Amino acid sequence: MTSSPASGRPKAAVVLATAAALLAGGCSSSSPSSSGPSRPKGAAVAMPEVSAVPRLVTAADRSLPIAPYLLSDKQSDELTAAQAKLTERCMTRFGFRYTSPVPVPVFRPRTPTQFRYGVTDPEAAAVDGFAPAGSRTAPAAAEPASLSAETTLVLTGTNDPHVKPGSTAAGGQVYKGRKVPVGGCVGEARARLLSEGPEAGGDAELSNDINIDSFESSRKHPLVRAVFAKWSRCMEARGFSYPDPLAATGDSAWHTNTASAKEKAAARADADCKRRNNVVGVWYAVDAALQRQAIEKNGAALDKIKKAIAARVKIAAAVLAG
Repeated sequence: MTSSPASGRPKAAVVLATAAALLAGGCSSSSPSSSGPSRPKGAAVAMPEVSAVPRLVTAADRSLPIAPYLLSDKQSDELTAAQAKLTERCMTRFGFRYTSPVPVPVFRPRTPTQFRYGVTDPEAAAVDGFAPAGSRTAPAAAEPASLSAETTLVLTGTNDPHVKPGSTAAGGQVYKGRKVPVGGCVGEARARLLSEGPEAGGDAELSNDINIDSFESSRKHPLVRAVFAKWSRCMEARGFSYPDPLAATGDSAWHTNTASAKEKAAARADADCKRRNNVVGVWYAVDAALQRQAIEKNGAALDKIKKAIAARVKIAAAVLAG
């Protein structure tokens, strides 16, 4: 029997600067020792000085400072597989033949920064428009199998619609002489992988916030605003009127299943104007500077998150090794 256990929220990382932003997917593990950002959400960010700006056509092969504090796709996949295996083992103890559902494949950039600053390859943009090949259509998820009340109880710890499945508020019942773990078998698996925190599978909130906030704040930096103005003039010369790359990629006219000729032309112009004005180099430099600034302010909390990731990955490897 196959069904989808209560899973964590998707990993929220900015990987594509479009209105239909392709957020990095996969169930990754959350740090129980993570803390929130050191400033209130929406508070003003001090703009750092940027002394060196690289010349970049693409940032695909450049990592950002926050990367060590976020799960990689590989780590996320290993944790997901380990959680599935631990869940199945637990269900077997209770006498159920349960198979965890196969994760639905989602579009993933080659690296987290491949499309963080939008399209950068004029030739690819001329073919695919603003959305990379394979990113426009969401894969169809299989219909979850119907589970008996007993299976659901042991799997998630509850049949109560008012209790979150797999949460610490679920579980504790006795089924055929065995006590259902906190959160059911899903909760037991998460606890074993140290991922029973509020995200229950996502990145630590602090790391995630820094990753997103730096991207949002970078757009307000004087260097980025200045290079956006150059980009805008370049686009105007090509017949497209947008104040910045996000306005171009977020144009509602592109909300289609396939790229139109006009979208392809606009995307190609976008990528070419980025190259001519070193938009990616400037944007990346500011983005990275903002992250370094946030990391310096939150060093102790981030160090705990990094250690928690290492511990979870080690446990997952042992589980998968049998």
